[in-house]
Amino acid sequence: MGAETSIVIALLFLGFLIVGTAIYSTVDYSQNLVKKAQLDQDTMKKAKMQTDITIINATNKTSSLNITLKNTGKTTLNASALDAFLDGVKYPYNLLSPSNTWTSENNANISIAVTNSTGKRLKIITENGISDYAIVP
Repeated sequence: MGAETSIVIALLFLGFLIVGTAIYSTVDYSQNLVKKAQLDQDTMKKAKMQTDITIINATNKTSSLNITLKNTGKTTLNASALDAFLDGVKYPYNLLSPSNTWTSENNANISIAVTNSTGKRLKIITENGISDYAIVP
């Protein structure tokens, strides 16, 4: 009876050891995912806090609206990843600047193919959600 009890206790101990190892691995993996998500969220928050743009000028041409934008934040932006809206409708635009990289304190020029934009509401949104708004003269 003593040997059987020892074997049962050893098997129970081995079972608890295996279950404990599996639970520890799962919890550790989950915590690492949460830490990575928090780091990504902090990075996105910092980028948003350091991003700002200003619509400098919007000029009506016969078949297009030319817009000059200034990156007034600290974040380098992708000028080809903007969204342009006129009266709430998204319009495709042509990037007139020589490079997609839009560094701090520099201008970017875009052109929207639209015939009559006088008095319309213009909104430009950056890749991370920061925007500026203007009424087209």
